[in-house]
Amino acid sequence: MQSGWSVELNVDNQGVALISFSNPPVNALSNPLSQSLFEKLKQAYERPDVKAIVLFGKNGVFSGGADITEFAALYDPKASPKDVEVKAHIFQMLEEGSKPTVAAINGVAFGGGLEMILCCQERVGTKRASFTLPELRIGLIPGLGGTQRLPRVIGLEAALPVMLQTKVLKGQEANKLGLLAALVDGEEELLATAKKVALEIAQGLRERKNHLKRTDKLGSPEQWNKIEQFARSELSKSKMIKGQPQYQECLETIMYGVRNGGEAGLQYERRKFRELVSSPTAKSLIHVFFATRATSKLDAIPGVSTEYKGKLPKKCAVVGGGLMGSGIATSILACGIPVVVKEVDEQFAKAARTRIEANLESFRKRSKLSQEALNNAKRILTVTTEFDDKFRDVDLVIEAAIEDVRLKQEIFATLGKLVKPDCILATNTSSIDIDLIATACPKATEEGRVVGAHFFSPAHIMQLLEIVRINRTSARVIQDLVTLGKKMGKTPIVVGNCVGFAVNRMYFPQSNVSDILVTYLGLCPYRIDQVAEEFGLPMGPFKLRDLVGFDVSVAVGGVAEVAYADRVFRSSLLKSMIEKGRKGQKSGAGFYRYSSQSRQPQKDEESVKSFIEAASKEVRQTASKLDIRAPEQSFIQNIKDNDIIDMLILPVVNEGMRVLEEGISQRASDLDIASVLGMGFPAYKGGIMFWAQSQFGHSGAILKRLDYLYRATGNCPMFAPSFALVRAAMLNAPLERPPRPPRYMGGDDDVVIVSGFRTAVGKAYRGGFKDTPMEDLIRPIMQRLLEDTKINPKDIQDVVMGMVLPRGDHGEVQLRSANFLAGIPESTPCKTVNRLCSSGLQAIADAAAAITRGDYDIAIAGGVESMSTHAFHDNSLKKHPEVLRVGGNAADCYLSMGETSENVAARYGISRERQDRLAVVSHARAAAAMLSGKQRGEIVPIKTKVKMPENPKDKASKMVEREVVVDKDEGIRLGVTMSSLAKLKPVFRKEGSTTPGNASQISDGAAAVLLMKRSEAQKRGLGCLGTLRAFAVVGVEPSVMGIGPAVAIPALLKKTGLAVNDIDLYEINEAFGSQAEYSIAVLGINRDIVNVNGGAIAIGHPLGMTGARQTVSLLNELHRRGGRYGVVSMCIGSGMGAAALYEVTTFDRASRM
Repeated sequence: MQSGWSVELNVDNQGVALISFSNPPVNALSNPLSQSLFEKLKQAYERPDVKAIVLFGKNGVFSGGADITEFAALYDPKASPKDVEVKAHIFQMLEEGSKPTVAAINGVAFGGGLEMILCCQERVGTKRASFTLPELRIGLIPGLGGTQRLPRVIGLEAALPVMLQTKVLKGQEANKLGLLAALVDGEEELLATAKKVALEIAQGLRERKNHLKRTDKLGSPEQWNKIEQFARSELSKSKMIKGQPQYQECLETIMYGVRNGGEAGLQYERRKFRELVSSPTAKSLIHVFFATRATSKLDAIPGVSTEYKGKLPKKCAVVGGGLMGSGIATSILACGIPVVVKEVDEQFAKAARTRIEANLESFRKRSKLSQEALNNAKRILTVTTEFDDKFRDVDLVIEAAIEDVRLKQEIFATLGKLVKPDCILATNTSSIDIDLIATACPKATEEGRVVGAHFFSPAHIMQLLEIVRINRTSARVIQDLVTLGKKMGKTPIVVGNCVGFAVNRMYFPQSNVSDILVTYLGLCPYRIDQVAEEFGLPMGPFKLRDLVGFDVSVAVGGVAEVAYADRVFRSSLLKSMIEKGRKGQKSGAGFYRYSSQSRQPQKDEESVKSFIEAASKEVRQTASKLDIRAPEQSFIQNIKDNDIIDMLILPVVNEGMRVLEEGISQRASDLDIASVLGMGFPAYKGGIMFWAQSQFGHSGAILKRLDYLYRATGNCPMFAPSFALVRAAMLNAPLERPPRPPRYMGGDDDVVIVSGFRTAVGKAYRGGFKDTPMEDLIRPIMQRLLEDTKINPKDIQDVVMGMVLPRGDHGEVQLRSANFLAGIPESTPCKTVNRLCSSGLQAIADAAAAITRGDYDIAIAGGVESMSTHAFHDNSLKKHPEVLRVGGNAADCYLSMGETSENVAARYGISRERQDRLAVVSHARAAAAMLSGKQRGEIVPIKTKVKMPENPKDKASKMVEREVVVDKDEGIRLGVTMSSLAKLKPVFRKEGSTTPGNASQISDGAAAVLLMKRSEAQKRGLGCLGTLRAFAVVGVEPSVMGIGPAVAIPALLKKTGLAVNDIDLYEINEAFGSQAEYSIAVLGINRDIVNVNGGAIAIGHPLGMTGARQTVSLLNELHRRGGRYGVVSMCIGSGMGAAALYEVTTFDRASRM
């Protein structure tokens, strides 16, 4: 197929001019093509040897219509009038020119293509020709005479469905209605017949018709009125066209022309078209049109090849034949691809087959399948109850079992051993982190064959397919699934992996907000539903929950509570209703009542009111513990319908910005399509992100509105603006992933980090490093730094290492020994640094300062701690006698860190619930990072030996030494919840709030970086991870030492002239939940950018290592996200705080993914 557009004029020996045009793929009537077509027509009319003209579209189509990208020119005052009017001139020329014209149609003639052929005196088509006017689907009416000519050619009654319902007329029906003068079989016969008809008109053997002046097919006024009345009645009953004025306008335009004549109708049509083309509805629907086509653009995905177009599987399998699995199987079978469906027993297998065959039959009834294709689909369906040889030759398996992570892991483990080595393993989970499922089949995961294929229910009907890639999914697998999705008639969107992926994650706040609107703000659920439906949503949030089922809603909500605890504020409303047997439609009662004869919802106000009142008391108690104030009474008393809509939708938009910022979704337009096709957001509003942008004008206005709702509702976390939205507003950027901050070239004298690595963090006393000498923690890190940079060990001029617990000379001796073991020569000195929890960061700052002073050129700096092998408590430490007498700050220096945590909580009102919430977030983020493997590049796996009981179940059995490899942080726990943490007792005070669950873990590990000046790095050909820009240490009251970051960070920012929101990422050490929570809150740091891969509560806090670990992780994450500035900060025992600012500059190298 040729590329580009072309128009050719060829005159045969009979005097027929064949004007053929091409503009692949659908011969769109673009302005350049139309201009050329006009010129060729003009030549044909002027040539004396031409008697008649035949128009012919190449590439197997006549024309798919106008080029929609050019519609803006119709209302743009800067547009060229020539471009705007050229099509009208062509159509007038075809209709009124001196020589007859005939259109030869092979394939589609849609939109402007059909309007063009209606201007010709006659039309000839093949049996594969098809005709329709789809303009109403994009908010317009036919604008080039279609509303006037089509009723005059085929009759008013036949023409209305072609426009109002986008009915497609196939060749035979078009011929029967009089649209065609002749119907032929193939292209060769088509051109011959068209030329023959054209000559007959030229010779007077056929009537030459001007269709605009015809009335013979219109009937009588009585017939018009009857047809119009019926059409208006049908439009008024249709829910599909709610909020879309083009339908009524189209009917008005048609009838105006019928009553006032074709010429008058044509002028009326042009006026209405121009009005509609600039309407919000048209702009929205045109956006959806293009956004749908953009979803399969994979340019942002690493490794995607433009040459590889994707391969269809020859055979598939679906595990699970329930409603979802049977729908997936149906969609694949309809493509002619054999499917094996696995069920648990014969009863379920029989039910699965019945469902699938019923689905296929529904396809046949809707003309989506022929009888022959239906029979074939049934023949190539296999249903089995065993994982057997039927699976060995499948190319793709889609798991569609219930949402149980252990069950899915078992299935994947079985499949990993059973299927062939190149088989794709896909899961249809709707919310579970796919990396968690993928742990069951590590080989397939490493080979890039694990992927998510999230269909929406019912899977054989819903158009959206969410293809979820984990970090290790290969580009080819993605392209293969996109190809299959298109073959199934789906609209595929490719998204990244997280809990809920793009669609369910983006929408999780809506159900949460719905609860709060009724339990905290006192709104009526029926009013909320009514407002939502009047807005255009298919059903309100409470009807939707009735439909889905309360048990499902609670389960899905529970997943979100774990993953996104920082912005969830949920009530017990649904759980209390379930306890009383109300589960939604399935039980006959939820927020509405349902009879056995009808699924129509009936309000049940008194019963529901009692549940809401009970839940409201509990919500108010929870709110006070989470620092959520009482909502503003003036706001509650005057809540308008638009407030309800904004509260339902803006948190979804806000979460959508997070999805974009984190790279889960490639484009905001993908989220628009997801909202339209997956969640029923009205297409005529353009999708959820497009609506927000259109409604508010710019991101700053959305931020202002969301911030108002946040304050008016008493700081409800669902309304807290995302960092992505804040940054977009700062940059006056649209609702897309905000532009990356500009990076600048650093100076030659900048001290830069050219390499950085860490060990995994092991559990002290219980983990993989418990028997590992400190030398064997730091040695592999130093060796890895030298290997990575190819620096000669002799060029290292100092090693500076932070450590806290080694007593006396132990630390220095062990560090010096580690240097030699790592291959660093005796000429290189070393020193230890002890500023307690900031020691690792202090070591880096000290080395950088020495390089700046010119003490030396190259240094290794970092931190190490073996809390397993060095005593945490030292009973030899005694209080100074005078301290016992005067007390105060001097005495408080001796307080245990746990006591200072309790002091922070008590003085600053940091509740147990806020501390636990921070801990849940820490574990959730750390777990996601660990499962995804995205930090593997910064971790050096350590092979070591561990002493353990020979029989792990019998601790009294003899101790043996086993070799292990420690390559993952050991303290991270999956599925930590607020309720599980609430069971833990306080440790330091009986009535306190600091527990083992909301405090950092004692741990083992090491981290280090290699530093030099930028000029030295450039001389050696080394890239940079980042630049140490500034460092600050401050003092605070020892009794509340945990507030150190709250004082150190402002001091750091003051040095650099930066503001809190100028920083892209923060790593704030979570020594205790109380102090981290206080520091984040008092500084107003957006939680989206704090400890994005978890903090010390989840990962652990090897005292000397922590500052260096934070540095290594921060710099790698800045590169992953395209950030510029990052801050590392921590509190320090005895009353201090430290903070450092790092910058990534223009030519710094990417992180190790």
